[in-house]
Amino acid sequence: MFSRVRGFLNRHKRKFIISGVVVGGFILITRYTQRKLREWQEKEIRELLERTRRSQHFESTERTCDQTILTLATSVRNSVTKVLDTETIVNKLRNGCSDKVATWNILKILAISRSAVIIYAHAMLVATLRIQLNLVGGYMFKSSQNPNGTIKTNEITQQKYMSLCGYFMDEGIEKLCSLVKEKVEEITASTSLRDKLTLRDLEQIYWSIISLVSADSKIDPVKNLPNYMIPPNCEKETDIILSKMINETLDLLESEEVQTLIQTSIRSGFVLVIDHISEYFGDSTIKTNGIKNNKFLPAPGTSGEKETIWTNSVEKSADEFVNLNKVAMPMAKIIPIINGQVPDVPTSRDVPSDWLQRLTLNDKLKTLGANVYEAFSF
Repeated sequence: MFSRVRGFLNRHKRKFIISGVVVGGFILITRYTQRKLREWQEKEIRELLERTRRSQHFESTERTCDQTILTLATSVRNSVTKVLDTETIVNKLRNGCSDKVATWNILKILAISRSAVIIYAHAMLVATLRIQLNLVGGYMFKSSQNPNGTIKTNEITQQKYMSLCGYFMDEGIEKLCSLVKEKVEEITASTSLRDKLTLRDLEQIYWSIISLVSADSKIDPVKNLPNYMIPPNCEKETDIILSKMINETLDLLESEEVQTLIQTSIRSGFVLVIDHISEYFGDSTIKTNGIKNNKFLPAPGTSGEKETIWTNSVEKSADEFVNLNKVAMPMAKIIPIINGQVPDVPTSRDVPSDWLQRLTLNDKLKTLGANVYEAFSF
């Protein structure tokens, strides 16, 4: 019997060897595949967890960014209204002054400058804070993922980095106000208080501000954003990480993409200002200083006119359609309206509040922040 078994094995030896190799290979391949599958699953789970943590951290950074924007925007607004103080001029006119025409012209320049500066300032602030907070957020996430890495940001470094925007609240705003005021004075020098302007004329004044400001690349706040937002020579910090973060921020602020985005935002802001002012051209009730039926000040040379803001050629009844492009108002009547767009006491319907809300919800600015976070979090 054993000889038969031995003979059977000898006759089928090759088959047994081949079958063993096949079965063994199949087992090895199966185990290898299972091991690789487990590794792939573990890798996918780790990546999913990392994406989830990154997403949660980014959302937290975005919430912090929105809160910071709202807080600092109040300081920016206060700085603008302080530098371009129209309340003092208004009180002079109310209490009586020796040269009313000159005082009204000063109010004209300050009112237009204030509305233009607030558009520039908020657009510059929001873009810069999106960059700063997402950059530092990216650094923080990267540091948390690599505790033994060379790049670590401590709380002191973060505070120093974020305190850079304080420069804009003081010196930056003053520089911006001075620049815009100079351009407004140049643009409106030939416009008297008696001149009647349409919305198109008023719109042209604001477009001229953009043109004159951007004409000189050495002083244009958009093309020279770091000069307004960040203290000079701050990149020479002894803290290597802080210096690196500042230099990266400077590169982003000087990039063409960021400059184009801010310039586009500013143009949208000026359109918003005109839209707000147009409400006063399209309403037959008296509006002055941003309030209906509110007696403001007698404009020079208009004391004999009726209490109305319409010219006789375009006065319409409430039921008739009014073509806003044909409505003309004396400059002296438009000045209080413009001044009322940026009141000293904020309201939910004023230009700065509306403009800030639009900027915080702006998809392109949010995308900019997301791109910065992604670039520095890996």
